[in-house]
Amino acid sequence: MNGTGVAGSASGLVCSELASHWQGGGLTGAVSMKIRLSICATFALMLVGVLSGCEKIKPYLGSQIRNEFVHSAEMKKSLPLVMVVPQNYDEAGNAKRRYPVVILLHGYGGNAVQWQKITDLTRLANRYNVLFACPDGGKDSWYFDSPQDPDSRYESHIMKNVITFIDSSYRTLGAQGRAISGLSMGGHGALRFISLYPDSFLAAGSMSGILDLRVFPNSWQLSEKLGSISEEPERWFANSAVNLVANLKGKNKHIIVDCGTEDFAIAVNRAYRDSAAVHGVEITYEEGPGNHSADYWAKRLPVHLDFFKTFFQEGKEK
Repeated sequence: MNGTGVAGSASGLVCSELASHWQGGGLTGAVSMKIRLSICATFALMLVGVLSGCEKIKPYLGSQIRNEFVHSAEMKKSLPLVMVVPQNYDEAGNAKRRYPVVILLHGYGGNAVQWQKITDLTRLANRYNVLFACPDGGKDSWYFDSPQDPDSRYESHIMKNVITFIDSSYRTLGAQGRAISGLSMGGHGALRFISLYPDSFLAAGSMSGILDLRVFPNSWQLSEKLGSISEEPERWFANSAVNLVANLKGKNKHIIVDCGTEDFAIAVNRAYRDSAAVHGVEITYEEGPGNHSADYWAKRLPVHLDFFKTFFQEGKEK
């Protein structure tokens, strides 16, 4: 897009906003129309002068929340990805600075903006100097490629498309500066991803994770993604995070798992803790007052970020 094209789009948008404002304020008729046309023409000329000759304009300069779309060849559609950057990301002095990334996975029924509704990600991005990446994982994908539903390929989408897009579009540290965490369904997804793709993540976390799908065979449309548990028990076993923890033995990955003691998922979280101990996988496990709620997750996210921060620093030094 050239500078003139950008100017035309921008001036049209501003003129539309001005027109709406003036009409609301009571200015109508030929006089107000002349005023609007004059100001809009001047504004367009100013933009052409500023942008003339520019080949590429940074659309997000100065904005901390960046709404992206990432194409999925597997699902033949583009899906939202919300990126949140620190306030200093676009400062001239930081042009070569690279940042750690925390991928945040939403829960069942959620979408790419769920984490924004739970807590202030811009404030946390500034505090921890990290990039947040919030992909759309489908309302009930459970973050695996469904053997039952050919249109649900969110594991491939995140591992092949989303991570590639983030690293090619933003100044990241790569795998040594990449963590993944999530709530409920997303907690399950985060632990599953690091277990299956340990080279792609430095650390992972789960808040209120549904870590053993077999315990909930009649919930959350799981059978639509895995088939009936009575007919396909091996699918349920292979896709449950609790049964993948053994993959992490000797991988030197950093895992934090937590759950509220009033949460219906407390039993499967304790089972994950116990499975990690049996397989000799060191994790940080915490439980305390709380239930399956946004208030709990808002309080726990900074705990996960403090945990990740230590290992981001180690990765940067290597």
